Amino acid sequence: MKTTGIIICLFLFMGIVSLQAQEAPAMPENFLVFEEFVQPADLPSFNKMQQEAIDLWKKFEFEVPVYTYRTDVSSFYWVVPFENFAALDQVFAKAGELGEKMKDDGFDSNKKIRDLSTTRETIIHWNKDLSYHTDDYAGQTRDNRYCEWTFFYLKAGHDKEMAEAVKKYIEFSKSTDANWGWDLYTVTLGYDSPCWIVMDRAENPLSMRKLEASLQENYSEKLSELWGNIQPHLRKTEVVTGWFLPDWSLNFEQ
Repeated sequence: MKTTGIIICLFLFMGIVSLQAQEAPAMPENFLVFEEFVQPADLPSFNKMQQEAIDLWKKFEFEVPVYTYRTDVSSFYWVVPFENFAALDQVFAKAGELGEKMKDDGFDSNKKIRDLSTTRETIIHWNKDLSYHTDDYAGQTRDNRYCEWTFFYLKAGHDKEMAEAVKKYIEFSKSTDANWGWDLYTVTLGYDSPCWIVMDRAENPLSMRKLEASLQENYSEKLSELWGNIQPHLRKTEVVTGWFLPDWSLNFEQ
């Protein structure tokens, strides 16, 4: 499928959520992620254009969840949860309808997005067994906007060993009273796989650094051991930091 920008991309796939063919689980397990890259010099124009689009999404009352994040490297994540890929013809029909509504309202996405950004798409799966939530875990809210994504690029064939290493982290976390939790996603369709993504959230960078310092102070030897279990299975790692944008998101639980 050829896309012409993040607005059209979102419309093409938003229908997946509303047209799902089976009952959704308590927490979505599959996510379509549009990663949009913007040159720093183009950010003012991009922000203006995107705000116009967001206003129209809300005007037309799109009843689909979209989680939006801005990274600290001049890019954006647009995350759409979905259950399955059924009824794509209906999705494309819905995309045309939505695009026409916006165009009739004076917003031509092809013209608006021109030269402002480039995108790439990834499908990720939330791994319930390898994620860890404390009792007060609330998912993505306005209160924990700061996010860190650690991309673990695995060696081929090391998935089983990596999973066992992560489970040891979970066992350790359960034995402490630290308010430390994470979500783990595996890339099911995308670039540079196999890749696992661990997402941490906090109120701000300072609160996350304080938690890390406390863990190191009390459990440095054990943490070194746990990390040593993971390292042999990695090709490389990458950390991306950023913020949840509630005003640019749609229909998320608050």
